[in-house]
Amino acid sequence: MPKRSFSVKTVGINSEWVKYFDTARGNWNNAGVGASIKRKSSAKPSFTAGNYNQSWYGLYAPSGSRPNRSFQIKVNAKTLWRDTGNIPKYDKWVRSTSTHELGHALSLADNPNTSKASLMKHSRDRSKIQKPQPYDKSEVKRIYR
Repeated sequence: MPKRSFSVKTVGINSEWVKYFDTARGNWNNAGVGASIKRKSSAKPSFTAGNYNQSWYGLYAPSGSRPNRSFQIKVNAKTLWRDTGNIPKYDKWVRSTSTHELGHALSLADNPNTSKASLMKHSRDRSKIQKPQPYDKSEVKRIYR
């Protein structure tokens, strides 16, 4: 069974990106779902960002098998900037994407089958949905009860 408490290291990113990642961690840690996501340089799971020549905003890549499961999160600054074009909107979309990708580490899937608002929907308004929504919180609680 996966856990709600784990550590992640940041790899190859500057202090601004570390802040984005820390915000994403805080969004889950403060969501009331029992999550405790820490930043630790010796952790195996990793978070990075870069200018990738693909169209995705974020990528969650799990590896290994339980209980030694790990993951890598990548955020695509290039595509996010292409689709936002200004700093205020870019900041919101990066926060939304980073928090979304950490949702996968909490066992949430993309595009849940619900009419309710969800951070995990690709169709969400990234300018408005940057934190776990009530539906996302209830799903994490359901998975880890």
